[in-house]
Amino acid sequence: MSTSSNVENLSPQVIRQVSKELWELAANPPEGIKVFINEEDITDIQASIEGPAGTPYAEGLFRVRLILGKDFPSSPPKGYFVTKIFHPNVARNGEICVNTLKKFGNLFGLKKPYPL
Repeated sequence: MSTSSNVENLSPQVIRQVSKELWELAANPPEGIKVFINEEDITDIQASIEGPAGTPYAEGLFRVRLILGKDFPSSPPKGYFVTKIFHPNVARNGEICVNTLKKFGNLFGLKKPYPL
């Protein structure tokens, strides 16, 4: 899992949009999710997710990490579970393997399309 920052590779517009979205998510998170903002490196996004009731993950708290690459938003972020988890779409190293992260349009932000 890469730990080097890609902030210097992102345009000021992308940095502003990602920062805005992160602060909005931190202030008004979806139920069961808490976002942790790294003010020094917005390309390393971490959050905790409560396991949904009625599933094998209920009562669990799972730490996840999104890494925005140097080509973001043209390329999707890499997603990882930091917490060890058994799931068919999660590799042994925690990498999230789903088509949503593979098929990524170049005008997407973290939550919605960028207003370019």
